[in-house]
Amino acid sequence: MERVCHLLEKLDSDAKLSREDMKTIVQIVRKELNFMIRNGIAMTPENYRRWFAIFCLLVEEGKELNDLEILGLFKEHFDQPYDELQNRTQDRLPLYPKDSLQKLTQIAQTIERKLFEIIQLIDAHEGNLRSHEEQISTSSQGIEDPHMQKSIQKILAELERLHRENALLLNELRKYHADVIRLQSELITAKTEAEIDFLTGLVNRRRFERAILEMIDEYRTRGYPFALILLDVDNFKQINDRYGHPVGDQILKEIAMILKTFLRANTVSARIGGEEFAILVPGASTREGEIIAQRLRKAIANRTFSTPQGEVRVSASFGVTGVRRDDTLDTIFARVDKALYQAKERGKNRVVVIE
Repeated sequence: MERVCHLLEKLDSDAKLSREDMKTIVQIVRKELNFMIRNGIAMTPENYRRWFAIFCLLVEEGKELNDLEILGLFKEHFDQPYDELQNRTQDRLPLYPKDSLQKLTQIAQTIERKLFEIIQLIDAHEGNLRSHEEQISTSSQGIEDPHMQKSIQKILAELERLHRENALLLNELRKYHADVIRLQSELITAKTEAEIDFLTGLVNRRRFERAILEMIDEYRTRGYPFALILLDVDNFKQINDRYGHPVGDQILKEIAMILKTFLRANTVSARIGGEEFAILVPGASTREGEIIAQRLRKAIANRTFSTPQGEVRVSASFGVTGVRRDDTLDTIFARVDKALYQAKERGKNRVVVIE
């Protein structure tokens, strides 16, 4: 019989979550994030969803496994690579992520807010208890009846017990509150990393495609144009073969730095494949996109990359196009891909434009 995580079923059904459920979610997410970081697993929403199911199961069953055993458990449940990017570096990722990460983020925000309110209420309650205790203690000083004194002492003892319980509860809640705040920070980091290319720090293809769709909508509703630029490093396989992948990675990082340096703040730059980059220039015509591409081409061609094996020079080919009224994500990418292909065919280290 297939093992299932009951908390995940509860999350999927939108059932009301208990306080213990919330504490379990914090525990699951912390273990999951540590494992993914430790094993270099990209924090995409799909990876995050799958691994949450695995760690949900481990926490519910109270199991402590080593990393190899955890990877084995993943294989039992999912007939897929443990990292969805492992065999898909050239593929387009799903444009819209599943909502697991967003749902957990919302839960963390709700817990944090509610916990803060509860802590404030208990603090206020503690203040009222102290005030009543002082009033009773002061009023009892003039009472000589032993039975009354005995009853008053019982009341004061009960109030003292409530103080101790309040102190323990407040201490536990404050620790839990701090955990939830840390969880929020970790979830925000995970969400950010799911949209960023780890090597270059540029946005990844999924986030870039979402930006294009937003700009296409802007063009249709407001007539706001944009240019799309695609660039591919020439002869990159030979560079890797000759100098090694660390040198290739360093070149990609430096090209990303060139893009960040030469482009305006509102421009969106992405690494969308192995040695392929894309640039979205809001408000630019096709001609303006061509001018930007030529400037970048010269900057890359004139750059000397220092490596342990000596200095290396590289070039890049560029395709440029502008948005059309009937464009979709597929049509504009097909057009700019074609322009890039023509740049390669015509000798590389050049810019080709398709209106």
